[in-house]
Amino acid sequence: MVVEFSGIVPALAVPFKGHEVDFELLSEHLDRLLRSGVDGFFVVATTGLGHAMGIKSKLELVRFVAENRRTAFMIVNTASIEFEEVKELVRESERVGADAIASNVMYYFKVDDEGALKFFTKVASLTELPFFVYNIPQTTGYNIHPRLLRVLKRELKNLVGVKDSSANILQIADLATIDGLKVFNGADEISLPALIAGASGCVSALSNVVPELFVGMYRAYREGDTSRAVELYRNILEISTGVKDLQLNISIYGALSVLYNREFTLMEVFRPLSRSEKEIVEKAIRNYLERRLSSN
Repeated sequence: MVVEFSGIVPALAVPFKGHEVDFELLSEHLDRLLRSGVDGFFVVATTGLGHAMGIKSKLELVRFVAENRRTAFMIVNTASIEFEEVKELVRESERVGADAIASNVMYYFKVDDEGALKFFTKVASLTELPFFVYNIPQTTGYNIHPRLLRVLKRELKNLVGVKDSSANILQIADLATIDGLKVFNGADEISLPALIAGASGCVSALSNVVPELFVGMYRAYREGDTSRAVELYRNILEISTGVKDLQLNISIYGALSVLYNREFTLMEVFRPLSRSEKEIVEKAIRNYLERRLSSN
């Protein structure tokens, strides 16, 4: 079956008990996202602490999401600084029926254009699954610019898209002109402008928290209801602005703890929210929930 890679795709947040995935709460989280109408999942993601997980936990997570995603598509981020681990995750993604794999460049070790080209070529060659380049320069230290993506699109037969988290709207617009390349914006604060610039959808951290806003915005925009899309986008911006000074994972996990009325816990190696941070997150989420309740 050919998958139409588009729409709202949460960069799946994953709750933990110590260093083990809390699959009970994750099941509840997946169910809520699916009922909200999300189109897919980006798994082993930055938001879900994928780069900090061991291979055993990564494989368990991929299997679990594959079994519980219903009709949503699934893109598995296979990035690792250990290439044998990349290969193992690619093989498991194929086995469980993932729809695509993705990878950022090698992190920790600095790369240049030639190194990035070689790395992506090697990863893509491991499989016939559709392949997404994952650009997140704020953590890898390297921006995968449109010029390199044009080269990769010509040379890699299974390259179908890019998840770009640069928050650079001009870069998003340029990427969207590459023929046959699906562009997913990964920066929540430019979610609607990115769609206008030609993006196929959003791989979003904040959509873990307010999936209904992202799904509603996307559908309104696609249906030509610009005023409704702008209204929902402003709600997204207000929530994002309310927690913008906090670290990404801390803000998302804190907000999910408020929503589920139980701790949506970070891996134990990460610090928890401080009392003041909890107050910031609670205020942003409760303000939204109160407005939503009053409008119904």
